[in-house]
Order: sequence, then C-alpha cells, then structure tokens
Amino acid sequence: MIVFIAVLAVICVWGIQLKPAGGQEYITDYMSVDKTMAIKGIFILIVFVSHFNSYADFTSAADIKYFQEFSKIGQRMVTLFLFYSGYGVMESVKKKKMNYVHTIPVKRILNVLFRFDIAILLFAVLNLALGKAFTLKQFLLSLVCWDSLGNSNWYIFAIIVSYAITFIAFEIFRDKGNYYLGAAATVILTVLFVCCFAYFNIKDAYWYDTVICYALGVVYSLCRDKIEKIVNAGDTLYVLLLAVVVFAAHFSRVNKGSGFLMNEIHIVTFLAAVVLVTMRVSFNNAFLRWCGRHLFGIYILQRIPMIIFSETGFTENHLYWAFVLSFGITLLMAWLFEKYINKLWKIISSPKKAVS
Repeated sequence: MIVFIAVLAVICVWGIQLKPAGGQEYITDYMSVDKTMAIKGIFILIVFVSHFNSYADFTSAADIKYFQEFSKIGQRMVTLFLFYSGYGVMESVKKKKMNYVHTIPVKRILNVLFRFDIAILLFAVLNLALGKAFTLKQFLLSLVCWDSLGNSNWYIFAIIVSYAITFIAFEIFRDKGNYYLGAAATVILTVLFVCCFAYFNIKDAYWYDTVICYALGVVYSLCRDKIEKIVNAGDTLYVLLLAVVVFAAHFSRVNKGSGFLMNEIHIVTFLAAVVLVTMRVSFNNAFLRWCGRHLFGIYILQRIPMIIFSETGFTENHLYWAFVLSFGITLLMAWLFEKYINKLWKIISSPKKAVS
C-alpha cells in the first residue's frame, strides 16, 4: 500500500516550484484559482486515502503503522476547502457587493444541496441493492446532511452553514454599504455557531470545529495585503514566523486532548502553516487542478466503490486492487457526476436560458 501512497505523493510534488527568482519576493498568485485548486487536489487525495482506510483491514506492519499516523490528520484535511471557500466568497462580495450576496441562497446553498441530494439517491439505491435497510427518517435527514446512508456529510453540512451565515450577516447590514460590517458579522455568527454546538454538545466536534476556517478565509480576503507585507518583509522573518506556526501546530496537536480551545488552535495553526508554505512553494500540475475542480464529486462519491468492494469481500481478498480500482472508479464517477449534474442544475436554476 505504501507504494501507492508514494505514487500519489510523487503526483502531488510533480511540477513543484520554489520561491521565484528575479526580484519577486514570493509567489504572488498563491491564492489564484489554479493554485488553490491544486492545493484542494492534494487534500482531496488525502481524504480519499483516509476514507479507504476505514474499509480495509491491513495486515502488513508497515501499512498499519503508516495508516495509524495518517489517520491523525483528522478533519484538518478539509480546513483548506473551507478557508478557500470563505476567501472566494469574500472576493466576490468585494467585486459585486450585494448583487453577489443575493445569489448565495441559490448559487451556493441550493446548488451544493442539490448535488448532494443526487448523491444521496445513489447511496439509497446502493443500500437497497446491498440489502441494507434504512428508515424514511434517516433518508430525509440525510437529504439535509444531518444523517447518513453511508455517505460523507459533515463537511457538506459545515459549508452550507457557512454560506447561510454569510448571507444572513450581509443581509443584516445590506443598507450600510460597507462590506466590512458584513464580514465582521460573518465572523461573529460563525463563532457563535461553533460555541453553541460545542456548549450544547449537539454533534461531535468534527462537525463544527473547522467552520472557523471559512471565517478566516473571509478575514484573509480583507487583510491579505497587510498580512503579506508583514510576512514577506524578509526571508528571516518569514522563516521565523513559519517556525513559530509549525511549532504551535505541533504543540497544539500533541495537547489538543486537553480541551476544545486547544483543538481549535491546532486547526488554525495548521491552516496558517499551509498558507505560509504556499507563499514560497507552488504545487501546481494539471492532475491536481483537475482533482480540485472535481472536489465535490470525488469527496461525496468515493465511498460508493469502497462500500461495494468491502461488502462483496473484494477488498478483503484483493486489498491493493481494491484501492487502485476504487481510486479509478471514483475519478470516473466524479467526472461524469460533475459534467451531467452541473448541466441538470443549469437547466433547473436557469430554465429560460436553457430553453433559449
């Protein structure tokens, strides 16, 4: 198995570029669509490997040790997804103001929920085919991300909540003509949401403790220039800041069992460390960008082949083939899903344009 992971690692670093020379102090386009898609691609591959681990029974000592360490990444795998989403939404608000905010319920929330519910129907069919029973209540709650039919759901719940908070926050201050107020309200409402879920123990911590990363993306969009001036004032300062952040991430990871706050510190410092690295190191190749563009399909559909191979005993008897085939089938399903479901969504959301 480690051989396959090594291959994925090589793919991730293929085409890597370090800090550019010729007077440019840092990689200026590290927050561009292409570069962020590539980073998303890296982390969705990590998500895939992590999820496969839950369907496989490893016997090799090397595989067991590796996946024990790998599993410690936990929900940090999606921190960049949320951060980049918050950043992208805020960038759009800065350009289009309330015209963009008004599109959030349909183009962001309903769009995600529509594609998610199509996937839920696929999981429902899969469960029926495998003879796995589920209740009507479970099915209905799965449609709103609150329950599961074997699919991943908590990240989708987190991103939908984040979009909803953004819409509410900016609507509150829609007549003020200042998007800083909407951004501040987004941060405050996000913190309140996290504290509420934590205090009342509504769900497991991983359902909400990464949501703060979305709010940080909103803040970063507003403060990026100021942050870059500080971080890139000199190589010595940059290295020092990176070292401090990495140490804080490591220290908080070791001690995150001591409380919720320490866990939040760990999530934030891990996110900060990755962003700092991308200022000097460019991960950017066509395959990673493709995975980033098809992130939703890969994320939500990858469990289907994993479940099929696990339930039929194929994974138990052909572990490595199950991994390779699950990966290939997931990529194919994600491509087909994104291609045709996106077309269907355009027809539903813009019927007049579709007819014309």
